[in-house]
Amino acid sequence: MGTRWKLYSLAGGALAAEVVAYLLWRPRMLRWGTAAGEASEPLPGDGRTPHPRVQSTRAVTIDAPPEQVWPWLLQMGIGRAGFYTHDWVERLIAHARYVEGKHSATRIHPEIPPLQAGDTVPMGAGVFATVSEVEPCRHLVAQETYVLRPLPGDKTRLICRYRGTGFVSPAAHAIRPDAGRLPRLLRFTVLHVPGADLVLRGFDFFVSDPLHHYMETGMLTGIKARAEGKYSDASADAAVTAVEPVAATS
Repeated sequence: MGTRWKLYSLAGGALAAEVVAYLLWRPRMLRWGTAAGEASEPLPGDGRTPHPRVQSTRAVTIDAPPEQVWPWLLQMGIGRAGFYTHDWVERLIAHARYVEGKHSATRIHPEIPPLQAGDTVPMGAGVFATVSEVEPCRHLVAQETYVLRPLPGDKTRLICRYRGTGFVSPAAHAIRPDAGRLPRLLRFTVLHVPGADLVLRGFDFFVSDPLHHYMETGMLTGIKARAEGKYSDASADAAVTAVEPVAATS
């Protein structure tokens, strides 16, 4: 019994250390890549959620003018160009497919309708985000806000902000009735099971937030590499058959 309790104590201590480390790292996680003032300044789209439960602001400097970055944003979406991030996660969670097959686009696809205000962006797993604002080469507001700022030397500051009440619960509310069985089950659970929202808040804090950080930093660096013409993906299957792109719907 003594040995067992020692193991329990060691496991509990390790878990407590991980939680403390995460709590100390979390503020930096939520403002990855930002310069002074960027994480707290007002951005387009902030008014949609006046009292957010979570706000993250991340940024990257791109060695290309806004005109070269903007087209990558306008073709985003599952079934479209993807989100230029860790595609294997999207395929695992949402069975995602893209215009180039199993990976996000590596070039601009003129056949994909560019996003406009009122369109809905396919996020995967039956979830769609409505585009509320589009200011060419300046900002795009959908589930998140993307801001482009020109810098000297034909460079661009790309700032991405998420501001909302969480991740799983808002996503469940955005699931359409014609989605798959599992997404509909998630929506039913969130809407009708007592206490589900409280459990999901804890899940968001310790799981969804770090996962969102992983995916969003991957997206920012993915857009940067593509806009700078430095993208390469040795794991991409060059022989994959492209799928029919999903147009943004109004």
